[in-house]
Amino acid sequence: MVSLKESAQIQLSSDPNDQLTSLVTTPTSLIVAGTSAGDGYISAFDKSGQINQWSLHLGGVGDDIATAVVKENANVIWVVGASAVTPEPQTPTPLPTDALNPSGVQPETSTVLAALTQLDIWKVSAKGALIKSYSRGMGRVINPDSISIKAGVITVGGTIAPNAFDKFSITMDGDGVFSDPRISSVKPVSNSGVKQLQTTLSLWRSFVTSTPIKGLPSWKPKPYSHVLLRYDKKAQTILAAYVSSGEIVDFAWEKTIGIIALISHPTGYALAVIM
Repeated sequence: MVSLKESAQIQLSSDPNDQLTSLVTTPTSLIVAGTSAGDGYISAFDKSGQINQWSLHLGGVGDDIATAVVKENANVIWVVGASAVTPEPQTPTPLPTDALNPSGVQPETSTVLAALTQLDIWKVSAKGALIKSYSRGMGRVINPDSISIKAGVITVGGTIAPNAFDKFSITMDGDGVFSDPRISSVKPVSNSGVKQLQTTLSLWRSFVTSTPIKGLPSWKPKPYSHVLLRYDKKAQTILAAYVSSGEIVDFAWEKTIGIIALISHPTGYALAVIM
């Protein structure tokens, strides 16, 4: 087991709610997406993960999050997220001028916190320019966590209120027209924490473990060890094994770069590149 060597630290804002959730690659860049300072956020780094090429904030004046990203081709990136539809400001009703109000107390107004009920999809160039954005009100609080594209059709999935197990799926065609969402209830599976990626010659898996790993008899895990394993194509033999000092949020593969991992620490985020 080899320690996963981090190549760069990612500096976000001082907002404690900042979060990076997704990673995608192009032949020349490592691109991360998430939320920074109350906006959807996407940022690109060079192949080494050390030089920031560009950063872009997504969304409007209200709260926005970006949660997943997918590459259409070397020039176009799609980002999905959600935003809060800010309610109309409430105007207090003035007291009648002849009302008995010796203390001059004004009527109370309450601020209704807006919830993330609008689905947002952003089309971004690989050079960091916003090409177009699309939105659809969902009527319920949502957390989109996946986006894919096939034959020009975008598919988004995630969770939807009020139940923790309720999932939604929705598509958007090339003209920006959304389908009606499909909603189902899915119970979580025991291996839901395992992330898996098939490359040309290998199968990669990341997960958290507190127990020994079959095929690594000499390694003694610590509680909640975050590991990244490379198997042969049939997942029968471990070819390489890495342990991370932080949570492996996401990882990706690019032929011209290698395996790239996005790692979360209590103090921030980092990238690790395995050539």
